[in-house]
Amino acid sequence: MKDVPVVPWLEWVCTAPDNGGQKGNANMTDLEQRIQDIEDRAALERVLQHYYAAVDSMRDLDGLLDCFTSDAVFDVEDLGLPVCRGHEEIRRFFAGVFAETVYHVHHVTNFRISRLAGDEATAHGYVFARAEGRNGVKVVVHCRYDIEYVRTQEGWKIRLFDEDAAIPLGGEVGEL
Repeated sequence: MKDVPVVPWLEWVCTAPDNGGQKGNANMTDLEQRIQDIEDRAALERVLQHYYAAVDSMRDLDGLLDCFTSDAVFDVEDLGLPVCRGHEEIRRFFAGVFAETVYHVHHVTNFRISRLAGDEATAHGYVFARAEGRNGVKVVVHCRYDIEYVRTQEGWKIRLFDEDAAIPLGGEVGEL
């Protein structure tokens, strides 16, 4: 039988950058561990996609909150906005955002997982967003996000969402 060449990108996808020295579940075979790793990586990115889709819907508060643990920290302080702790504060924040904006859209790029260790993970990336407030103020932001995830009974959830300006902001964000 002929050797099958290793596809470089598949080897990268199947190898966690930092697994905390863990080899995974001792009862899992190497192939099962690699499959679990791929499934976890895909699930982590889906949580982020679901979050931004809910935000851009401007109405799906329950779907948005489903992305977070009940005690999550949502930190957009660097954008001149508040730090929210827990579902109720996050709900109040987004209810206000949805009520005060005409539209907003987020384009997410460069999602990368820097740590996947058991039931915890860390990811980073960038988001470009545009919004218009009911007061006519238009905003364009370029941000970097850092996310800490935790695996729960319901699947992966965001425990910490920290979004900071990737380039200097004007004062418009706080005026929305």
